[in-house]
Amino acid sequence: MTNEPALSLLWSEEFADHHGGHLLEDIWNFDIGDGASAGLVGWGNNELEYYTHDSVSINGNLLITAQRVTLDSGLTCYYGPAQWKSGKIHTAGKIGFKHGRIEINAKMPSGVGTWPALWLLGANLLDGVAWPHCGEIDILENTGAHPFQVQGTIHGDQYFGENGLTKIIQSPTTLSSDFHTYSINWTADAIEWFFDDLCYNTIKRADVESQGKPWPFNQEFYLIMNLAIGGWFAGEVDPELDSAQLQVNSIKYYSVDGIGQLILH
Repeated sequence: MTNEPALSLLWSEEFADHHGGHLLEDIWNFDIGDGASAGLVGWGNNELEYYTHDSVSINGNLLITAQRVTLDSGLTCYYGPAQWKSGKIHTAGKIGFKHGRIEINAKMPSGVGTWPALWLLGANLLDGVAWPHCGEIDILENTGAHPFQVQGTIHGDQYFGENGLTKIIQSPTTLSSDFHTYSINWTADAIEWFFDDLCYNTIKRADVESQGKPWPFNQEFYLIMNLAIGGWFAGEVDPELDSAQLQVNSIKYYSVDGIGQLILH
């Protein structure tokens, strides 16, 4: 009989406890716009949304709301007047994570054209190490066109974009019908993905490096949560769709058998 790993909670966000209804500025940053100011027009994916501060709110859960907007909204994207606004938040330069277990309890939006993501980027991106060399860990990506689909992926040099190392499973119910816990167990030598209590994907450092590919996952990463609309991954947007919402109940970060480091800036 094997012993269960020892989990020690290092940090959490319980959004039900945010009585003021605002994100803490010492934890979260907001991305604003269509990506052009960051040199990533359409956020590098031909996405349609313009990210705004007011698309993110707290009402018992964290709510990231995508809303179709009118031509007179005053929001201008790379393609002209914005069609959608939505929200994107991240912890870059404020809180970082290195190894351990990250659990996010969330309910996905519904609607063809939605693209919610719970993910991590290497913090050395802030020091000028370009993507994908910095590394990316997708705890979960989903699209409204595939409402049962659970997908966890890593990206790095030689395996990025459509060539990311990934695995997909199907949930018995749509991801928008209820809250689920999306997690990774992350060590120096492997990353495991969980859907609720099911481990559905394991990628080992040795297997990646045996193919002559780098493993950029032994450094600090920061957390990102966003709801994109359209783009190459999500595809065409249902013309009848007017709004969609990603809901996050909690985020928990643990060390596992003493492995895991919370980095405060």
